[in-house]
Amino acid sequence: MTTVQKGFIYLCLLSTLISEMLLSPFFPQLFSTYFQVEGVQATSLYISVCRIVVIVMTPIWTIFLKKWGLKLIIPVGLFAMGSCKFLLPTVTSFEQFLLISILLLFFQSSIYLLYPALVAASKNEQEKLKGTTTYLFIFHGSVIVSGLLGSFAINQSVPLNSYYIFAFCDLVLAIGCWLYLPKQTRRAGSEEKKKGAHKENRWQGELIVYLLIVFLFFLGHQAIRPYLTMFLEQNYTLSNQSLSLMYVMPSLVAIFLQGLLPRGFLKAHIRVILLALIGLTGIMVFLQTTVDQVWSFIFVRVIYSVGFFVSLIGMDLLFFQLGIGKRSPLSYSLVISTQNIALLFAPMSALVMVELSGFKGPFLLSGLLLIGSAIGLFLLFYIPIKSSIYIKKKGVGQREDM
Repeated sequence: MTTVQKGFIYLCLLSTLISEMLLSPFFPQLFSTYFQVEGVQATSLYISVCRIVVIVMTPIWTIFLKKWGLKLIIPVGLFAMGSCKFLLPTVTSFEQFLLISILLLFFQSSIYLLYPALVAASKNEQEKLKGTTTYLFIFHGSVIVSGLLGSFAINQSVPLNSYYIFAFCDLVLAIGCWLYLPKQTRRAGSEEKKKGAHKENRWQGELIVYLLIVFLFFLGHQAIRPYLTMFLEQNYTLSNQSLSLMYVMPSLVAIFLQGLLPRGFLKAHIRVILLALIGLTGIMVFLQTTVDQVWSFIFVRVIYSVGFFVSLIGMDLLFFQLGIGKRSPLSYSLVISTQNIALLFAPMSALVMVELSGFKGPFLLSGLLLIGSAIGLFLLFYIPIKSSIYIKKKGVGQREDM
């Protein structure tokens, strides 16, 4: 891909992420005051339905991508997204807002394929690492920017009017992508498919283990988010601004570390670093429930945020370094779906733990899940994993396999 094509992809991701997260911290207030419904229940329903749409649609868009390519799918998706965002400010009920949001996410799911397509088009490992870190910079920057813009938008008389701006941006980006994105994704020839057939079967076992690691990793990190501010209110005396700062600290640390990350060292020692950092973040989550002073909590929270950011990069980098990443974005769509399944279960599992163990419960669950993810990485790295289908097709006998 050219620099211009990559630029349009990053702009599409930036605009999509900001608009998606714009009002998400304020959904309870929005639904209660603007639509006059029970905000807590409506928020749970809204988030669950939206996650399900993304889980279902992302693999489907991958199939369409193989047939039609980025140049057709992305502009169509952006145009449809812009149309939906023009309709959002006109809704008068929560039901209408939910329905248009479902339609919006139906098309927005196609945009999530841009990142794996960009990384897969990289010429070497250095470009893949650069693409991964750039995406994470955009993601965490979007969290901070959307938080600032959302706090302003929610105070307006019609908060949904802010979507007009993003609707216009989507239409402009649709035109740009139609002009500059590549016409068709490269298709492997018949010989390449035959050579890769056996390898793909061999990857199945590794892919299953990797998806389990991804599920535990994201569920572990997300389980502490829903009730983090309530835990802090219960244990420390903090202002609302301080609570918000604690909440977005992982994103702030990610922005700070973006230019300081030793990418070459990370790429060369990805397995050891990733295994150590995921175990470290699990321990840091446990420690956040044991410290008494707020400054001790801040210190532990910063260490956790550093480990989270670097391990987040490592998870994606590992995917593309392993053989299972060669067929992206098809196989990466399964990773996205697994992440969204984890995000879907995170609020429910956190609620159960709060009922069982109070506001420390989600931290205990999160630490155990991250330790489990580290154990899964150890199995992936140091215990050979072979697919039974691969062994059967190769005709390997029991003794030969042993």
